Order: sequence, then C-alpha cells, then structure tokens
Amino acid sequence: MNLQHLEIENRKGKLKLNDGVYKESADKLIEELETLYGPAAVAAQMRIGDIVCAADDALESVEVEINSPGGSVFEGNRIYNALRGMSARGVEITTTVNGLAASMGSVILMAGDKRRMTTGSRIMIHEASTVAWGDARALRKNADLLEGISAEIAGIYAERTGGDQKAIRSLMFAETWMTADEAKENGFVHTVTKDGKPKAEFDNENKAMSILSKLFPGNDQVAELEATIAETETLRAELADAQAKITELTGLAEANAALQTELADVQAKLNEAAKLANENAETIAELQAKAEKVDELAAIKAAEILASTGHPAPVQLTGDGGSTGTDYVAELGKLQGADRTAYYNEHKAEIRKQMKK
Repeated sequence: MNLQHLEIENRKGKLKLNDGVYKESADKLIEELETLYGPAAVAAQMRIGDIVCAADDALESVEVEINSPGGSVFEGNRIYNALRGMSARGVEITTTVNGLAASMGSVILMAGDKRRMTTGSRIMIHEASTVAWGDARALRKNADLLEGISAEIAGIYAERTGGDQKAIRSLMFAETWMTADEAKENGFVHTVTKDGKPKAEFDNENKAMSILSKLFPGNDQVAELEATIAETETLRAELADAQAKITELTGLAEANAALQTELADVQAKLNEAAKLANENAETIAELQAKAEKVDELAAIKAAEILASTGHPAPVQLTGDGGSTGTDYVAELGKLQGADRTAYYNEHKAEIRKQMKK
C-alpha cells in the first residue's frame, strides 16, 4: 500500500490508498490515521507548522484519496470503521476517488463525510465472492456467508447514499460500473471535480471576467461587476426554474382541457345512443300495434268470409279441452262496425283459436 505521500497542512491531513485492500495495507492505513489524530499524534509530538500537537491541536480533517481495485471484505470493513470512528470524534473525513474505487474500495469511499470523485474515474460495486471447495454442506455454508456479507454491504451503500437497499442490491447483482456523474446521481459521491475544482464551478466559470480580473487586479469595480454578474446568473437560474414550472403547469392545463373535450365527446355520443334507443323503442311499439291491428282485421275478414260462404262453424274448445261452447267466429260475422270491433277485442283469444281450427 502506497502511504509515502502523507501531507499535513492547516490541520488537514491527506493519505493516498493506491493498493488492494488486505491485512498489511489496512494495518498501515489505520496506523497512519491514528498518527494524524488523537493520542497517537500527541504522543508523537507531531508538528503542524510551528505548533506541536496537544489534544486540542490534532487534525480537524483527513482526506483519503482512493485508487484501489478492492480486496478483503473484512480488512475493508476495518478501514471503513476506523474512518467512521474518527468522524464520530469530530474529524471531518473526505474520501476522493482518483482512478478506481472498486469492490471494497467503494465501501471505503462510503466512510467519507464528504465524498468526491474526479472526472474519468470509475466506481464498481458487485456481490461478495470467494473461492470455495468441499461437499454440498460446506458450499451451502459459504453461500449463506456471502449472502449475509452482500446484504451488509448493500446496507452500507443504502445508508450512506440514501438509496433503496433492494435497488442497490440489484446494481450489485449486475456488477455495476459508474462514471463520476452517474455516481453523483446515485448518491455515491457529493461532488465531481475537474482540474481540482468542482465540475459545476469549472463549467460555469465566467471566462470574460477572469480576463478582466487579470487585466485589472485588485480593482474594486471589477470585483463589484463580478459579484453583480454572479447574482445575475443566480437570478437567471431561478427564472429558468420558474419558467420550467410554468411550462409544466401550462402542459397540465392543456392536458386537462383536452380531457374535458374528450369527456364532452363521450357524453354527446351517450346522449345520441340514448336518443336512438328511445326512437327505436317508439318504432317497435308502433310496429307491434300495427301487427295487432293487422291480426284483428285478418280475423274479422276471415270471419266474414266464413259467414258468407256458409262454412260450418269451427268447434269451440272449452277451457278443460271439451268440444262445446260459443261459436265466436260466427257471432263476430253477425256484427257490424264498432260492435264488431268491441266484440273482437273482448274475445280475441277465442276467435283466434277457432280460426286456427
């Protein structure tokens, strides 16, 4: 593990992890951390500039620069817990990915109170793995161990990123590689740096004002103008956000209007269908009435024909199947006009039965 580049400046320490994660590298890193802060720093009479460390003079912050392919889960957890322990004692921990933070290297990254990543670097997360041999019981035991370790690592990622543990576990199953921007989007780092500056600050840097500052160093008017431009940029960003919200609301209003139009069309179609149903009902009723009228006229006409030809009256069936009763057809033939119609309506069923006979 490369720890030769130990730097101390303004009560800030910096370590570089340029190696895999295993027992020797973990021992060295933890030893260096204790040298930078707390009792070990005091005992060693470590100097910060012209000051010899006392308990209150130990380092206020430590940055760990990471370029590691990962390694042992247990040694990685030792480093992670040592850094989190220092954070609990009031030391601000900054972890920075400069190159690669893979496997347990990415877990060590999570120990930072502030987490940074340089452009072009990568983070890789995956399920815990091992090489195992033995019978089915031994392999099953190893599988259960790996399952528990992977769940614990997913829990660390979820706690430190604020993400969903199940979703993160899915990323681990897929062995996910993340760029700096993707890592920031997923909450693994807070800041992406470019040329030693936060990327957003670098990208938004005002080139013209930098030139003015160089041309007129120390000029108060230039400083005021820079401040005004910065304020203008802030207002412009706020205006853009407001415009985006207005556009969103306008889109919702248009969608609502379109929905209302569709609802009106549907209601019109329903009204038309109801009207057609009513019209059809009236038509059916009229046709039924006409059919009954035709039946009535046909029966009357048949009775008249029978009566005029001297056709013998059909046998009238009684309700119990007998053969005696009134000859309704003959009686109908004797009547005229309204009397005939009234008689038919009164004995319609009987007349029809006799006509069928």
